[in-house]
Amino acid sequence: MASRRILFIIRSYRPDQVGGGAKSVQTLAEGLANRGHDVHVLRLCPTGEEAATLRAAADAGITGPGKPTLHVLPIRNIYWPHDKKPHSGAAKALWHLLDLYNPWAVRDLRRLLKDLRPEVINTSIIDGFSTAILRTAKRSGARLIHTMRDYYLICSRSGMYRAGKNCETLCASCQVVRTINRHQVQHVDLFLSNSEFVAKTHRRHGAFGREKPCAVQWNVNDQPLASAHRTLDDTAPIRFGYIGRLAPTKGVETLIEAAGKLPQEGRDWSLVIAGDGAPDYVAQLRALAKDHPCIHFIGWQPATQFYDMVDLVICPSVYNEPLPRVIYEAYGLAVPVVASKVGGNPEVVTPGVCGELYDGDSAAALAEKLGLFRQIASEDYARYSSGALAMGAMFTPDRVVDSYEAHLQTLFQP
Repeated sequence: MASRRILFIIRSYRPDQVGGGAKSVQTLAEGLANRGHDVHVLRLCPTGEEAATLRAAADAGITGPGKPTLHVLPIRNIYWPHDKKPHSGAAKALWHLLDLYNPWAVRDLRRLLKDLRPEVINTSIIDGFSTAILRTAKRSGARLIHTMRDYYLICSRSGMYRAGKNCETLCASCQVVRTINRHQVQHVDLFLSNSEFVAKTHRRHGAFGREKPCAVQWNVNDQPLASAHRTLDDTAPIRFGYIGRLAPTKGVETLIEAAGKLPQEGRDWSLVIAGDGAPDYVAQLRALAKDHPCIHFIGWQPATQFYDMVDLVICPSVYNEPLPRVIYEAYGLAVPVVASKVGGNPEVVTPGVCGELYDGDSAAALAEKLGLFRQIASEDYARYSSGALAMGAMFTPDRVVDSYEAHLQTLFQP
């Protein structure tokens, strides 16, 4: 297709991104740049750190020849939301109030767009900017896409998760958020979502009108696909693994409880838990696992190194995650996945083919799936691994960029 000038707008970006959304934007932006598009990324940073943020990106190889051009603006709110400092309830309330409509972010964006003049603007995770920027983006003359990677448009916490439960309805504060944001998102030409679950959730709660087009756009796994499926000998120990943030929403407690239910007799097994989190919470997890010598906490690990250490990846989230990156990264390396039946997981985990699903809050159900793989025959494991690798092919840069360019073409049809 014809080359386009495309601007992605997201709160944070490498090398200091928070969460998988920034990684997903980066891999898509770089894939489009490789196709010859003139790609730009606009991000926020703590006030006064604009030059340092650009230098860090250059030092990390995020910018340079053949890479997207990075633009940095200071956050126009009372604090940087990821500064890891304690903030009072009043300060948090004021932060969120400003994030409902941030005129200073609008002013900054207007100045940038006056010079940049993109043909396409794709907003994504925009807390810190506020949805007020959508009107400005559309008025620039660009086609406007908004990608839903969380529940920011309908939830003041962006997660639709409270008091240890997934929210089925919108509370009073979230109804206010939804109403204000619905007015702003009327300027969007196309909504994208990284899972059908997220798209349906937004439609169900009235985030935008039914006349607005919305499509699923999966994320890029930029790691090379494995050359062949994996093998597991009938008598070899099986290695279970979890990788990701250690937080209550991730279901690691359920995983530890499930591992503890495995009978002593049978095939040898181990469980490695990679990642970090709040020190107090990690200490709680370690205490839960202290009587299980087969469970090992290994801290943060490079993803590709971790996948070489395991035969089965567990994704035990109790929160309705839009689409965990860990699933399709594992698939790319031919590793099957056992995942909780929440959020977007059922859309990419086909039981008996590339993995298994279980009820997310049931340690007994997860233990049953772990037991299935603990007893698995070598030919059955090879079948699961082959299925995982076939599914992983759906997330390669070429497949995902092809899909995105098809969406762009619809926006420019006469």
